[in-house]
Amino acid sequence: MRKIRLAFIGAGFMGQRAHLRNYAVLDDCEIVALAEARPLLAQKVARAFDIPGVYTDHMEMLSTVRPDAVVASQPFANHINLVPDVLASGAHLLTEKPLCISPENGKKLAALSHSKQLIHMVGYHKRSDPAIEHARSVIQEWKSTGSHGKMRLIRITMPPGDWIGGYPKNIVTTEPSPTLSLEEGLPGYGKEISDAYVSFVNYYIHQINMLRHLLGEPYKVTFADKSGVLLVAESASGICGTIEMAPYGTTVDWQEQILVGFEKGYISVKLPAPLMMQQAGQVTIFSDRHGTPTISQPILNNVSAMQNQASNFLRAVRGEIAPPCDAHEALLDLESAVAYIKLMNHPGRTSD
Repeated sequence: MRKIRLAFIGAGFMGQRAHLRNYAVLDDCEIVALAEARPLLAQKVARAFDIPGVYTDHMEMLSTVRPDAVVASQPFANHINLVPDVLASGAHLLTEKPLCISPENGKKLAALSHSKQLIHMVGYHKRSDPAIEHARSVIQEWKSTGSHGKMRLIRITMPPGDWIGGYPKNIVTTEPSPTLSLEEGLPGYGKEISDAYVSFVNYYIHQINMLRHLLGEPYKVTFADKSGVLLVAESASGICGTIEMAPYGTTVDWQEQILVGFEKGYISVKLPAPLMMQQAGQVTIFSDRHGTPTISQPILNNVSAMQNQASNFLRAVRGEIAPPCDAHEALLDLESAVAYIKLMNHPGRTSD
């Protein structure tokens, strides 16, 4: 099997912790180049990960190296500038979530990857957690067979906590971060509302995305309480979905949980801290079809979501699977976030 020639743009906090460390241990790719605007940091990271090509300008790297695929760990407000450059080079692309800031610009980016016939995978790494992959397969089976009655509810709870999970320290320098020309806030809204929207998509766009992923169908946001704790949605077939944002906080661990309820059972998932190494989530399956309840907890591969996401991106580049979430679907998350922020500014009102 030919190794994917992979290049990186950005070697900062997430570039190292979430991505470089995970791709560097895979046998089916070769990291051929790194573009990082901070020269000293670029050299230190390249030495640590044995990367032969080092550049301070991503355009020079793309034209010189011509990689098969690029992992660009950049602020999402910079995607509107960066994504066109990468796709124009002919490389497949992985960026962090969300797709960008505004749905209007999201439509442009989604159309661009489609026109180039290239993969633009958006890094919703929780989809690649073995616990989520297993839970979704059970959900789809129960929905298709009707073995546990109708699906009734998805409840996602994500209190803030220790999202790093004790990950090793990054390589750092004292160089200033580069000055970027970033996408401005949400067009047509004042600064206060726009800032609230950007904060929301930064922290909770994973859950907006996960709700659709587990429902297996579109949904619309129907309610947002004025405290900012609860989002309520209704799927195309009438299933209720809720996202509880920061109902409480923790200081020493991570307590993100998902409950998927059917008439005769449920699937629950506990997810580890996003940057936890070599740890998958935990799945509990409760079944009560014939008056004899059972509970099972499958033993899953001890692979982190970030590590599995790296493997899934390479598989998508080779054409073995569809990307877990592409730019077209990631656009729907921005549209749902806008719907939520609109409701937040009209407390108690339901969506049309």
